[in-house]
Amino acid sequence: MLVLSIVSLFIGPLLYQWLRGGGFIAKAFDSAIIAVLILLMAFLLIPESWSQLGPLSLVLILTGYLLPGLLEHLVKRAAHTFHLVSLVLALVGLALHAMLDGAILTVSDGAAGSHLSMAIVIHRFGVGMMLWMMVQPVFGKRGALGILAFVSLATLAGYALSESVLDLEGSYTLSVIQPLIIGMIFHSLAHRSHGASHRH
Repeated sequence: MLVLSIVSLFIGPLLYQWLRGGGFIAKAFDSAIIAVLILLMAFLLIPESWSQLGPLSLVLILTGYLLPGLLEHLVKRAAHTFHLVSLVLALVGLALHAMLDGAILTVSDGAAGSHLSMAIVIHRFGVGMMLWMMVQPVFGKRGALGILAFVSLATLAGYALSESVLDLEGSYTLSVIQPLIIGMIFHSLAHRSHGASHRH
């Protein structure tokens, strides 16, 4: 799953170019990705999170939903104004998001962990697309590929640290991280829907 999550990150820009061209197959593929993510979250991930944390899971999902919006604002500001503080904060935010993904990917034995890992891999198509759309027009292909490589390294770091430092399997930490990731995926779905209805 770790390798797939990194590969899907780099496939994201290619998928973006393909979807921009439109066509029935491209639209159907995009709709299928969204449908799979919605079904995974609605019938598997959210009920699992609720059973572990109760109402707190909804608070964490909302937090996870709001955080990427702040991160996207920082990335856009850094890209268009070259503001150093915004750039540093954006990179830190990207790294933390990627490390959370990497940490979750270590837990794939149980049903919940496996479903969330699958959702992360699919979700990363959207992450790659979003980063490419915001960074490539300003910093060029090399800059955008550099950001994707940075996110990949942060994912590897999260994966390695969670195995050596954190015992996530069956832990309360995992129960807290799961709804945060669910919220982030919800944000990416809302962002994709907005992009589909408002071509930029």
